Amino acid sequence: MRACWGLAGGGVTGPPLRVCGHHATRGRIPEGGFRVRTTGKNPFGPFAHPVSAVAATSAWIALLLAFRSQPQWDLAAAAAFFDSAACAASPVASGQYCAGFTFSGLPFLATVRQLLHPLPALLGIGLMIVLAVELRAGLRWHNPGIRLKVVLIGALILGPGLIVNGILKAYWGRPRPWMTEDFGGWLPFVEAGTETDLCASNCSFVSGEAAAAGWLMCLALLLAIRRRFLAAAILGGGAIAMALLRVAFGAHYLSDALLGFFMTVVLFMMLAALSEWLAARRS
Repeated sequence: MRACWGLAGGGVTGPPLRVCGHHATRGRIPEGGFRVRTTGKNPFGPFAHPVSAVAATSAWIALLLAFRSQPQWDLAAAAAFFDSAACAASPVASGQYCAGFTFSGLPFLATVRQLLHPLPALLGIGLMIVLAVELRAGLRWHNPGIRLKVVLIGALILGPGLIVNGILKAYWGRPRPWMTEDFGGWLPFVEAGTETDLCASNCSFVSGEAAAAGWLMCLALLLAIRRRFLAAAILGGGAIAMALLRVAFGAHYLSDALLGFFMTVVLFMMLAALSEWLAARRS
């Protein structure tokens, strides 16, 4: 008997890829030569449609403009987690900052953050390993599973990695909430998207962890369109918690969290649309 193994490389509803010895096919094993036949289905579902990508990009820009025109939203959200009495009683209240964001001191929430923080990177590394194995096995761009992994890895590297941590947080200079005068700090409040030199590095706009959480939400959406609703709900809930904890801890404003979160989702949709356009041109 010929040993076979399977690769979940198909589209949203396509059958898995079967590999038997040196032969790969869908459904039956070819009599000679190495062949990979795929259904060519879109593995991203509606998230690869160009209209969806354009609409998501427009919504992100509208959200940024809304926070710029309504800065009190950021201040109100941060104030909801700030305890002025705890700030005044803090041993460092006379220094440059205080311990007014009390949620950051709760051991349970700190543990939740420590567990969620490395998850996107670990999953990304896992995807890279699987992608390398599949490429070595002979799968190429026409395979939906390959495109899916390339887009996910690209969104993680370009979004949270390059755009957020490499550019925005490094050069936009927005002070974090705990740095500002409104919350026991020493710097003025700055609206979302405004470039300043008040913060030297690792600044508030936008949240890197929220951007990574947005990547987890992309995985959750992909699970949802495959009807794996429980896994999607767990992963999506973890993604939302990961982003909101940055606001509760006083590390980021609400705009930082939401814009970072949805930036990765928008980038994922743009890359997915580009991926399927390239696949159609090559077919």
